[in-house]
Amino acid sequence: MIVVQAFAVVHPIIELDDSIIIEFLDETEPEDSRRYRLYLGKQTLHVSKLIVFRPTLESWQDITSMLSPFYLASLRTKLLEQTADLLDKKDAIS
Repeated sequence: MIVVQAFAVVHPIIELDDSIIIEFLDETEPEDSRRYRLYLGKQTLHVSKLIVFRPTLESWQDITSMLSPFYLASLRTKLLEQTADLLDKKDAIS
């Protein structure tokens, strides 16, 4: 059985001087841990950080070190596939 996980990307995608931030929701997770932000290097598109919003604490928690580099690479690929059209259109990136 193949399990495909889809994430809901929250727009707009944020482009900074040195990074791109993709915010997304994972509806399969409990309510207190379903909102994430993935930080990518702007030039390399390598994952620099993954954070999750903790509503009970009203803060973001860095969970990058808790996950396998292979999972982070797969997550990056899935999110970039979902946002490929937006990354090509500069007017869609804020």
